[in-house]
Amino acid sequence: MRARFTDPDTLQRWAIAAALALLALSVQWSVRPWVGTKIPFLFFLPAIVATAARCGRRAGLFVTAVGFVSALAWLAPPTQWWVTGTTDELSLLIHAILGVLLSSLGARLRVTSDRASAAEQRLVLAGEDTGIGIFDLDLVTRQVYLSPALALLCRVDTAHGAVSLDDVLATMPADAAVEARAVVARKLRERATGYEREVRLNLPDGRERWLMLRVHIVWSGERATRMRGACIDITERRAVDDLLGRTQAELGQQVADLHRLHELSSRLLDTRTLTEQLQMIVVALADFHSARRGVLTLFDTSTGTLGIEASTGFTPDAIARLMQTSGIDGACAIACARRERTVIADIQSADVDPGLRALAGEEGFRAVHATPLIGLDGEVIGALSIHLDLPHVPTGRESTLADICARKAANFIDRARPQAAFHESQDRFQAVLDASAVPFVVLSPVREDTSGHIVDFEWSYVNDAAAKALRRPAGAFAGRRVQDVLPARWSTSASFLQYASVVENEETREFETAVHYEGIEQWFRCVASPMRGSVALWFTDITHRKNDERLLKEADRRKDESLATLAHELRNPLAPIRQASAVSRLPQATEAQKRWSHEVIERQVRHMALLLDDLLDVSRITRGRLALRRGANVLGDMIDAAVETARPLVDSRRHQLDVVLPQARILMQADPLRVSQVVANLLTNAAKYTDPQGHIRLVAALDGDDVLIEVSDNGIGIAPESLPAVFDMFTQLRGTDERASGLGIGLALTKGLVELHGGSIGVRSEGAGRGSVFTVRLPRGEAPEPAPAPDDGVEPRAAPARRILVADDNRDAAESLAALLQLEGHEVTLAYDGADALAAYERVRPQICLLDIGMPFHTGNEVAARIRSGEDGSLPTLVAITGWGQDADRSQALAAGFDHHMTKPIDPAQLLRLIGEARTSEMARA
Repeated sequence: MRARFTDPDTLQRWAIAAALALLALSVQWSVRPWVGTKIPFLFFLPAIVATAARCGRRAGLFVTAVGFVSALAWLAPPTQWWVTGTTDELSLLIHAILGVLLSSLGARLRVTSDRASAAEQRLVLAGEDTGIGIFDLDLVTRQVYLSPALALLCRVDTAHGAVSLDDVLATMPADAAVEARAVVARKLRERATGYEREVRLNLPDGRERWLMLRVHIVWSGERATRMRGACIDITERRAVDDLLGRTQAELGQQVADLHRLHELSSRLLDTRTLTEQLQMIVVALADFHSARRGVLTLFDTSTGTLGIEASTGFTPDAIARLMQTSGIDGACAIACARRERTVIADIQSADVDPGLRALAGEEGFRAVHATPLIGLDGEVIGALSIHLDLPHVPTGRESTLADICARKAANFIDRARPQAAFHESQDRFQAVLDASAVPFVVLSPVREDTSGHIVDFEWSYVNDAAAKALRRPAGAFAGRRVQDVLPARWSTSASFLQYASVVENEETREFETAVHYEGIEQWFRCVASPMRGSVALWFTDITHRKNDERLLKEADRRKDESLATLAHELRNPLAPIRQASAVSRLPQATEAQKRWSHEVIERQVRHMALLLDDLLDVSRITRGRLALRRGANVLGDMIDAAVETARPLVDSRRHQLDVVLPQARILMQADPLRVSQVVANLLTNAAKYTDPQGHIRLVAALDGDDVLIEVSDNGIGIAPESLPAVFDMFTQLRGTDERASGLGIGLALTKGLVELHGGSIGVRSEGAGRGSVFTVRLPRGEAPEPAPAPDDGVEPRAAPARRILVADDNRDAAESLAALLQLEGHEVTLAYDGADALAAYERVRPQICLLDIGMPFHTGNEVAARIRSGEDGSLPTLVAITGWGQDADRSQALAAGFDHHMTKPIDPAQLLRLIGEARTSEMARA
């Protein structure tokens, strides 16, 4: 309590209360002479109110008490001041009551005043601290009240209250004042009741302040009378907003940069080639810098120099010139050497290569920023540079983006180098696979979702050779299942099971499989190996091999049949030979029977010789060794010879043979023996494969420069499936009820002889039992009229007797030939092997040597060579008589020293003519 009383504020209040009490007391008593004893409280009542309002209720009661005491003295007689009347007591009571009431009222006024003062103080403090100012504009008087804070901002003196609006506007910049007047006029025209706007003020100290005006317009009818509002200092908020805006802009820029970097990364990952990736990085960095030009250089490891790998904004000519200036003085080279960013802010003022300065002037760039590319191993691999149109130092954002792009480029280069080596290896392997003539595919398994079992395979890779082997275009396989390409039974085929086993068991399988496509069967030999869950399949088209095997089997079958037929055909003439030989040996045989026996033997031997000649002719044709003896020959004569050859067989089967020849005499350049042989083969073939009493027709005619020969019959015909094999070796056509005779080489020989003449042969048949037609087309050629053979009218003379050596390890052959020669009057010496032949030659010195080739001890060729090497002037004629009749055998014999080569069985007449001509040969040799 004592502390409160000694409080300076409390003391001040009580001092004021005492002063007011004394003042009221002095004034009250000073006017007594004029007012008398009336109104003893005249000046105390205001004092009570003032004291209570200023100093509180207690102070007001204190003044009331002083006034009460003063009233007692005022009303009492001079001698007894404490004695009062009833009226005076009532006045004192009223004074006391009024004093208490006035003290209470004054105290309440004090509280209200204090509160108002505190509120006003708080408002002033709030205005000063927060920058909020209040104004009240009287539009009629154009006077405006400004709160102290606002007056301070507007630099006007409000000590005397409201100020003129013009004075306030005069403190503002002219443009701001004009704008303020225009805004107020517009709002009044719009009859707005309020508005907000921001105003900028420039303080004398150069600072800038921003105010937010919130205005309320008071209207009285159609007239605006007042404008009231608050003015908030938003300078700091504007600064924060500006900072926030800049931050948001920077953040937006960073987000945009991140978004663009993300898009760049996505596009880089979607791009396959390093060159395209580096090009995209250069373009992106140039875009980040708002530049038009950029370059990415890489070290060439082989030369140790920088080379431009990617660029944007430069022409090829500028690139070439830029490469000449990217040496030691270039920004890229400096960045690589220093391993840090190199900035040439202004090329025209910097110490750079003159060529670069000249190029910059021509191309229109002034600044270069180069960032080194550093790989994961720490090695500098190149540089990334940006060329700007104006002098420029990179900002932090630009430097960061350059570093990011440089790291991306370095990462892709580091990643691409092993990938490039891998892809190069893959490309080589791919090139080998694509260029390989061996078909190769990769099959990836397709599994069922539920069980995981392999249900199909997909073509992952198919090289050109494989597509060609499978008779489909390469595009028919990409991304498709095997089931979609191969037949529907593929999933149950042996091949599918093989491939599934390769994947499941991870083991290599080799197998052969057939594929059918558009009615064509193809055979493949496959080698399937596991390859990372797939099947690597090498396969070879073995269709030809399979066909060859089938043909070989068929040929082997036909060969076996032909060998059996050959044995049969050779036995057939042996039977009559043996029987005729037995007849001729019988003592009771007549001369006629013996002649008949000799004719049978001669005929059958001729038949056997023809069989062997056909075999040899086919062999010669096959090897291209058969030579034609072409000459000018009459077509009719050659056909007559063929008919004569085939007539016995035709007549024996009682066929009707019709021959239709041109009436004109037709000459053609041909080998007469072989043409007759062709026609005879066709006639005998028709006779054999036509039932007895059939009809055969031979027609020959001219067709332009060709000769057409057609042989038709009404025989057994040829099934359509057999037509392609008619001219194959050992092919025999069968009748309905018997096996045809022959070796199955006649038509093959015929075809070969026709083609040797430059012609063609064909066959057609409407089917079994419908007969057949063979058509031969031969070129006529230039055939001059043959000269008649000279006839000197001299009969051939018998050969003179000669000394002849006969050597053969077959005794019967040697002795029978010796007997024949002895009957002709020749002196014959026999030898049965090569050694005996040489000894006999030295002993006898024969004029003619008939030598077998295949003798023991020394072959006939060896004997001939020994004789020729030791000739002493006798110059014998050497004749090879052998069963080896191929052209190579003939050539070897002649090379060994033989003069002639004859194939068994020999024609005795031909041998005798040769012996007769031997003398002439000896003389010519001598």
